[in-house]
Amino acid sequence: MKNEKIRMVRLGAALLVGGVLLLSGCTAAKSQKNATDSPPEPPVTTTINPATAAAAQQALKFYQSVTLDQPRDQLETMLAVPGEVQADGQVAYRDPVSGYGVLIQYGDNDAVFAKRLLPTVPAPELAALNPLPVTDKQAYRMAAGMPFYEVQDVMGSDGIEISLSKPAAGNPKQITGLGWFNPDGSYAVVYLNLPQGQVVGSEFVTV
Repeated sequence: MKNEKIRMVRLGAALLVGGVLLLSGCTAAKSQKNATDSPPEPPVTTTINPATAAAAQQALKFYQSVTLDQPRDQLETMLAVPGEVQADGQVAYRDPVSGYGVLIQYGDNDAVFAKRLLPTVPAPELAALNPLPVTDKQAYRMAAGMPFYEVQDVMGSDGIEISLSKPAAGNPKQITGLGWFNPDGSYAVVYLNLPQGQVVGSEFVTV
């Protein structure tokens, strides 16, 4: 009797920078059949409700509207809300409607050097985009230099861009952060260098 061959198919989405939400993924496991095995389970796919995706886009509005090198006066006119200066000198801006916002680090020229999403606690719109909850164990499995496709495998999906910075002095690489959110407000962040898309660090943020 000839052995039966089963191939693994892995579907992943490419990393998109600039605030594009990546919403689905699937995995398949390889197994060997015999007379007592149960039939293999079909690949699991996740479909996001369009209303949920629209709510997430609205929640990310402030973050996505800000661009690196944007002058401060132009940014504040665009956001039309007062900024709150933090102890470290960064400035927080929040949407009074959604509660989400953006944390800005200004450079010496008073233009945007880095930005980070300020989520609500919890962040139901963003948590609804995750196929499964994420844990601190997943976040800390990230090793420096790990490629993005391995990040996808560990985290179970592609994440949401929640931070972006310009290259630091003497370093040609940018850093972006991808986030995975839980219903209780906790979330994991994996930091990647650009354009290579390799891990430089990770963290798990609790409420």
